[in-house]
Amino acid sequence: MIDRKVIADEYPKQNHTDDSFLLVLNGDKDEAQWITELKEAAIPALSRDIHYAQIAIGLKEGKRPYAVVTWKKNDRHPLEKRWILSQFYRGLRQQYRASRLTIVLTQATSQDTALAEDAYLCAMRPNDEGNDWSQVSILSVKRNETADPFAKIRFEALQGYRKWINENPDELTSIEIGKRLKTFAEAHGCGFVELGLEELKKEKMNLLLAVGQGSVKSPARCYYLTHKLTPGKKPIMLLGKGITFDTGGINIKAFESFVNAMKNDMGGAALMSHLFMALVKSGYSEPLVLAIPSCENLVDANAMKPGSLIQSRKGPKVFIEHTDSEGRLILADALSYGEDTYKPALTITAATLTTASLRQFTNYFTAVHFAPEKFQNALHEAGRLWGERFSCWEDFLPFAGGNKTKFGDLTNMGRLPSHASMGGGSNVAAHFLREFAAGPFIHFDIFATCWNWSGDYPGAPQGATGAAFNSLFETLRKGIN
Repeated sequence: MIDRKVIADEYPKQNHTDDSFLLVLNGDKDEAQWITELKEAAIPALSRDIHYAQIAIGLKEGKRPYAVVTWKKNDRHPLEKRWILSQFYRGLRQQYRASRLTIVLTQATSQDTALAEDAYLCAMRPNDEGNDWSQVSILSVKRNETADPFAKIRFEALQGYRKWINENPDELTSIEIGKRLKTFAEAHGCGFVELGLEELKKEKMNLLLAVGQGSVKSPARCYYLTHKLTPGKKPIMLLGKGITFDTGGINIKAFESFVNAMKNDMGGAALMSHLFMALVKSGYSEPLVLAIPSCENLVDANAMKPGSLIQSRKGPKVFIEHTDSEGRLILADALSYGEDTYKPALTITAATLTTASLRQFTNYFTAVHFAPEKFQNALHEAGRLWGERFSCWEDFLPFAGGNKTKFGDLTNMGRLPSHASMGGGSNVAAHFLREFAAGPFIHFDIFATCWNWSGDYPGAPQGATGAAFNSLFETLRKGIN
């Protein structure tokens, strides 16, 4: 983990030893004398400019490596700055043969904190099992009103979110997710409800049951955790898709459809579970509900079949046009039960719902559907603090129409007419979910950003990125109307 301290505005001699690389993120307009001296003593052959980042690199007293980062442009989005510095961070330990990393922040802003944490995250080993640095310290030379009071809680949850996604799917099953959620609930005084097969049948959660009926190891389950439920106060419900592995079902995925990365299909469950945990640990005073439907989507003699017509818990009959459009099915039933049981003031869903979102929004923008203007503004503000980007979309009648079918009330593979079907998949899928929401509803399609598809997502050497977590935590901590 990261050791965080506040220090005097002076060269951190005790922390910059022979086996330590010193990284100074220089955010002050009037820089301290010791920083100026480091820049002046930098070695031109080692120093470099990466786009508009000036990186002065030198050896203190000829043996202790350091780098001072100064920005030539300060008006650019922090995600862009994170992307630039991540190019520098990768391989840093091996290049300079240092075992420890010391990072000095001249400003304790969220932006600089994210830049510093990326240096640690870029050195994570596969499946987040250890770090190439033996120790990482973040030293803030002054504490101000922008300092992160929940740094440890937030960062531990961010890492947990990433680790769940990176875990082997035979280990993080629907049953294992339930065990972990129950352990957390018992340790923190939260309510815990598990709907097993019999309870799901009783509740007529047929869509969730259908998706999971091909798996023995990771069968259909639905979990609800509650925090500070109070009569007369409606909670926010956090709902996350928990498909622990997705083969596509009988409409099996081709290799080109990212089947080798489909352990990430429970990314929504990982995000919402750790968001809930972080909020509870941080002393969040408002009522919360966490809803996690979970199972595997496998090829099996008992697997859900294309052409089936299945009645949802809420009532609409869904035509199963394609078994690889399963995420919206399990979310629909969990949303219906959650709204009926807990009467939320707002439901926020997160899911690796559509590969289309990667084509539409690239690896760098998370799609957000149906967020009201105030929420959008708060989210974009948080994104500028933490270096994350979002693309927000309102409801639009043609997208809703894409889910209609003559074989039932809805199809699970909505599309736009004719050649327009090449785009809009994320939007149409979001509108499918909205058919099952009785109250205010916001949907995050995180497929594009939760995994390092491009290979250069900031702070992610491989696999899970942690995208959207910091901004959502910031937004909910500050409170929304």
